[in-house]
Amino acid sequence: MTQRFSCLRQLASSAALIVLAIPALAAPPTAAPPRPLAASPVVTTETPGHIVPLQADIRGVRNLYLVVSDAGNGFGCDWADWAEPQLTGPAGTLKLTDLKWKSAQAEWGKPGVGVNAVGDPLRINGKPVAFGIGTHANSIIHFEIPEGYEKFTARVGIDNGGSDQNNGSSMQFFVYSEAPGPTAATTAVDRSPEAAVAGLDLAAGLDIQLFAAEPMLLSPSNIDVDHLGRIWVCEVVNYRRFANGNNPDRPEGDRILVLEDTDADGKADRQTVFHQGRDIDSANGVCVLGNRVIVSAGDSVFSFYDDDGDLQADRREVMFTVIKGTQHDHGIHSFTF
Repeated sequence: MTQRFSCLRQLASSAALIVLAIPALAAPPTAAPPRPLAASPVVTTETPGHIVPLQADIRGVRNLYLVVSDAGNGFGCDWADWAEPQLTGPAGTLKLTDLKWKSAQAEWGKPGVGVNAVGDPLRINGKPVAFGIGTHANSIIHFEIPEGYEKFTARVGIDNGGSDQNNGSSMQFFVYSEAPGPTAATTAVDRSPEAAVAGLDLAAGLDIQLFAAEPMLLSPSNIDVDHLGRIWVCEVVNYRRFANGNNPDRPEGDRILVLEDTDADGKADRQTVFHQGRDIDSANGVCVLGNRVIVSAGDSVFSFYDDDGDLQADRREVMFTVIKGTQHDHGIHSFTF
């Protein structure tokens, strides 16, 4: 036994020597991210006037990248304006808006010259912007600039489209001379259902399981659970088409779905369309009361009735109508009992 352990010790020592004798493979060098030519402070609705000046030395620069980040706390309500951006130098003064950008992208809405992310005139803290570029964090806009210019100047701030929502707009502006690399505006985000579940924070003692996801349902705005454990869903594909023109249209109208778990494994395996139509486009609320289903949609509240128990609406009654907030997330929402 002693001899056996002695042999093992020798093998272990030899192995250790072999490992130490082989040099570790060096990791391939990683290019350092480019440094911005200029960076603003984080701009919020607490910033005086919701705007700050920004300038950059662009001597020798031929590519200009205007970047807006969400300042690390999510891009909700981060409507961003580049106000009066211009180049100056021996060649004179040039409005950046007189040049055509090479590329432009934003995580929400659409970058535009003279307009904000949804096409409305630029305004910061209620004041019109003489000329500029509107976008929404996270955003990258790339220009090729001509020779003869040495300084970039602009005022950068929160467009009223964001600040008027009073929901914590915050953003930071950067100017680069080379592509800034992956950002939230350009990197593909893992939006799979599994990634969404994995990203949730749970209190101790709780567990979570995915019940249903795309393609069984799309863009849910509200749910209710009936007495049999079935999940009723407002599916709002046609939400705010005027502001989301890139989204697919569903001419048949939005839907109220019923999702069931028929084999008791905790996952939905049956989908039934209770009602579909343009009358419930952008439905914000569903409330199930036996065979009566109350749906809040647009300017109206409807009662749908399933008279024969097949989970499909047989008749509809109007409870209320001409309510403000059509196609708006501040419109009427769900009844609760």
